Amino acid sequence: MSNILLIDDDEDMLSITGRWLEKAGHSVVKTVSGEEALKQIAANKPDLILLDYAMPVMSGPAVLKSIRSNADFRNIKVLYRTGLDDADEANADSEFKADGIVSKSDGRPALMSAVENILG
Repeated sequence: MSNILLIDDDEDMLSITGRWLEKAGHSVVKTVSGEEALKQIAANKPDLILLDYAMPVMSGPAVLKSIRSNADFRNIKVLYRTGLDDADEANADSEFKADGIVSKSDGRPALMSAVENILG
């Protein structure tokens, strides 16, 4: 069982995705903002972070930059979830890379496969 931090500004997406992960045996903490996510990371270092790419106030790339810039957290696995049509673009131009990307439109099978591939 892995500890997963799920970050998404869409509460329906948090609920659905959280349920999928919990059914697979993972422990899930959910948050709707980047700022709150950084507090959660400091309080309880997760094994994996599922990070919404496009969020208001603090975007996914800004959260990822904070994670990768902190020596205590830089090795946490991060999987972007995006609603972008071309999910690969989410990681292309960034100095700070996620460990993987999965499109929200690909659904449960793609998400669970990506999670298992990252966690090993």
